[in-house]
Amino acid sequence: MIKDKIENAHEYDHLHKNFRMVFEILQSLNFDALEEGHIELDGDYVYINVDTAKGRKANEARLEAHKRYIDIQIPFDEPETIGVANVATLAKPDGEFDAEHDIIFYNDPIKETITVNKGEFAIFFPEDAHAPNINCPERHRKLVAKISVKPNEEKPVL
Repeated sequence: MIKDKIENAHEYDHLHKNFRMVFEILQSLNFDALEEGHIELDGDYVYINVDTAKGRKANEARLEAHKRYIDIQIPFDEPETIGVANVATLAKPDGEFDAEHDIIFYNDPIKETITVNKGEFAIFFPEDAHAPNINCPERHRKLVAKISVKPNEEKPVL
């Protein structure tokens, strides 16, 4: 997991072939003018979802993880608290991994959180479970970039 300011995003270009493209786009966006929806950047390999998410209390949040995609999450306005854990430390999956939606949930308690402020981002790799939208307003705007673990020349892993 990485948390940093958007202006420092270039420091992470070396971690994945598509990070530079995503961060250049993110730095050029006018977040206030973005409409909700799905923005394809490179088919199933790289895309952005702009959403109005529902805030929740910490005791309502569940940790989730993905196998096929890396998440880059950015709140538009209000700070967002996100529960975090290493998947290897979790013992209570809530069902099987859903390959179609690339998600698994966990019932383990959230023991650690981070706060992502306006102008910051958090990157969650497949080993990083996360519980977003904690202690946010009832409705808050955010952006989630999804980057396939496998670069463009390879088929995404299911």
